[in-house]
Amino acid sequence: MDEYLSAHTFNGKFNGSLLVSSGDSIIHFNTYGFADRDSKAPIDDSTKFLIGSITKTFTAMGILLLEQEGKLTLDSKLSNYFAEFPKSDNVTIHQLLTHTSGIRDYHYFQSWVELSKSELTTMDVINQVTTDPYGFKPASNFRYSNTGYIFLGLIIEQLSGKSFSEYIQEAILDPLALKNTGIITNEITPSGLAKGYTTTPKHTADAQYINYNQPFSSGNMYSTVWDLQCFTKAVINSELLPKAKTKEIFENNGGYYGYGWGLRDFDGTKGYGHHGGMNGFWGSITYLTESQTFMCFLTNDDNTPKYTINRDLVKILKGEKVKQPMAFEYRAMSDSTLSHCSSDYLIKPGDTLHVTTDGSGLFMQETGQLNYELFQVGDNRFVMTMQEFDVQFESDSLYFEGIVNLSAAKLN
Repeated sequence: MDEYLSAHTFNGKFNGSLLVSSGDSIIHFNTYGFADRDSKAPIDDSTKFLIGSITKTFTAMGILLLEQEGKLTLDSKLSNYFAEFPKSDNVTIHQLLTHTSGIRDYHYFQSWVELSKSELTTMDVINQVTTDPYGFKPASNFRYSNTGYIFLGLIIEQLSGKSFSEYIQEAILDPLALKNTGIITNEITPSGLAKGYTTTPKHTADAQYINYNQPFSSGNMYSTVWDLQCFTKAVINSELLPKAKTKEIFENNGGYYGYGWGLRDFDGTKGYGHHGGMNGFWGSITYLTESQTFMCFLTNDDNTPKYTINRDLVKILKGEKVKQPMAFEYRAMSDSTLSHCSSDYLIKPGDTLHVTTDGSGLFMQETGQLNYELFQVGDNRFVMTMQEFDVQFESDSLYFEGIVNLSAAKLN
């Protein structure tokens, strides 16, 4: 594991902490890189990271604890709390928990990034979704929705009479002694929090500002690998809920998602987990049921290849071989490279990759998708930020190799 992650660190693709354990035994723990690259302060075992959507595991637990108190049922209607939201009488708490409500993720709206930098409130997020609230009929499909988990956090506030932060602290963090976990707000930055970065093979930049009212209870927490280990063990071992309710948390609800936890299958190895990203941060928790193995990595670089790393670490745990990351060698592109690669490439009818140049670099845009800059890191090897595959150009085609493997024929 150390050799594998060190290779990613050399390429600027991993900067963070990794903890792997089974029961009470530590299989692997190490830290890689800097909590603050300017001061060269190293990451250590108490460094905190923003955990993004891993927050949903805590939000779901908060809802289930309120159910145990008799303050709601999972069949309760959204209209009990937000009667003004369109067709809220058709949406249940269960559907919000399992991403089957049909309510659109606020990321669906093109202005969400711009709004994340504004002085918006959490209700402003809800109000925007109200303008085009549903992607499908409730309970008819599965689609991941941060908005659903924002509603759950607001419901926690209504029923508990406390802020989301206060309730999570008193109901979960204090009983489990999770002293390095909490909710980040616009007003308070916790001590010991790593500084977030966005990197490319060419440069490193500080993470962009985000108003934490926007993600709210769908992604506004911070933690450490050790605290997330303790929380996961508490969930699995029914320390907060009866065993029958714990079993429900991990039931398949038609969309590979339980109550706050994703249901995983690594080539036949079953598990639970969640990924989480926030500006400048990425992380993942995984629990493999048969071996009772917990794995967590947290990073302060939002260009971490999280799916690839998660998949490969599970393979290493299973004793399988994985492809070691090839060393990056960033280089400026020659005029001949720019000319040779600039073209349109057909994936399938109606789906084309457009590779263009601005005179010094290359950019790739798939039909209907965002435009990404390509960086040359070898003789015929190119990478993009936020994408987990290499690109190679041939005389009449291009190839993707990595988490996605495909070829596309050159059109001109």
